[in-house]
Amino acid sequence: MAEKGNGNDGDPAEQPKLVYGNYLQLDKILGAQKRESEKGDSPAHDEHLFIIVHQAYELWFKQIIWELDSITEILETCGYEDVMEKKLRLILSRGDRVKEIFKVVVQQVKIVETIEPQEFVDFRDWLFPASGFESLQFRLLENKLGIRKEDRVEEYRFTPVNADDAEKLSKSEKQKSLLQLAQTWLEHTFDKEGGEAFWKRYEEGVKRRRSSITDEAKRKTTKDMFDNILDEGKHDELEKQGKRKLSHRALKGVLMINYRRDELKFQQPYQFLRMLMDIDELLYRWRWNHVMMVQRMLGDKPGTGGGGYKYLRSTVCDSDNYKVFLDLFNISTFLIPTEVMYPSQSDASEE
Repeated sequence: MAEKGNGNDGDPAEQPKLVYGNYLQLDKILGAQKRESEKGDSPAHDEHLFIIVHQAYELWFKQIIWELDSITEILETCGYEDVMEKKLRLILSRGDRVKEIFKVVVQQVKIVETIEPQEFVDFRDWLFPASGFESLQFRLLENKLGIRKEDRVEEYRFTPVNADDAEKLSKSEKQKSLLQLAQTWLEHTFDKEGGEAFWKRYEEGVKRRRSSITDEAKRKTTKDMFDNILDEGKHDELEKQGKRKLSHRALKGVLMINYRRDELKFQQPYQFLRMLMDIDELLYRWRWNHVMMVQRMLGDKPGTGGGGYKYLRSTVCDSDNYKVFLDLFNISTFLIPTEVMYPSQSDASEE
């Protein structure tokens, strides 16, 4: 920033003074609340809050996208060793910021709920056919995280409202998502950090686990469950069905990081995986709070742009399609006790 009192060109005295309002462009921001109900005979008081909350959402979405873009750029452009040795702290810092923003976004739903249903009805007709479903930034956010077009409820897939939005949306669908880049990083982690030795030990541990089960039915159930990760073919079939989102090698990398999380080199990678789950869970919480808010204010009415409660509910209750890092949540299925994995302490240090 230039030294105080010096302009970039001409006489410094002629340069406009930077003040709080100009720096934040408050004239634009604070002048952007135009109630549609003012066109009628009874302007709605609560419409002002409705506008403010949704504008705040869009600003927070913009910041989340800003942070996600920085994280994906690091993962895509920096080499594996550079990420592991120098960049993970920065990724975790910016990911934590995304988490804190999502916490605010989740809580904002409660502010909307201070609008009573009758008060909302009094100005809702003025909103047609505009809809929160038209939020481009939210679609970009989802795409950048890793929600695929085929995962979405088909009849409610987003349609851009203009050519510029269509171009931005198309670009976000072609770029590598955080999910895809995390997968590549996990595969490299498995390959470069003794993954094959770990996997051999894991397979042996699973065998010991099965042999310790005396009940035949339980032993068969356990075998079938672990075959879904030990058998790469079964994993690939689940991936085709959309029930797995990471490659088999990446999933093996997730397991290895979980078991080796106490080693210095794997502490930040383990935090990274937990960060991804935290972001996913907070997005899920926002969706759920949004579902309940819509039901509370609209009941079973369709939204101003279609959809409504039943559509929103389908994004959190009917499947795991909208959960980006699904495999990280499900990895607990395949954990076995440490003493079974490493029968003696010396075993844990061999990898």
